[in-house]
Amino acid sequence: MDSDRRRHPRLPMQVEVDLFRSGRPAQRVWTNDLSGGGVMILMDDTDRPAVGSWVELQVTGTLGAGETPPLVRAQVVRHLPDGLALSFDDDDDSVD
Repeated sequence: MDSDRRRHPRLPMQVEVDLFRSGRPAQRVWTNDLSGGGVMILMDDTDRPAVGSWVELQVTGTLGAGETPPLVRAQVVRHLPDGLALSFDDDDDSVD
């Protein structure tokens, strides 16, 4: 999609996150960019979640005041050469 047609601007942001999916151990991955509508995560071709599947993401570590970061639900919308494009769940109260 042309960047001029995006609803949310993308910001380059490299953050370590844990990727959770049903029936699998958590995977530690890195984000590549972030927007109000989703995130791109860097991930090799091995064992990627299928397009259309739902996952949860959580920033590793703690937040500034020591709080545990929230789990954010997202759907896999696209496989990319270096990773996955995920769209945040609009019904998820933890995503503003």
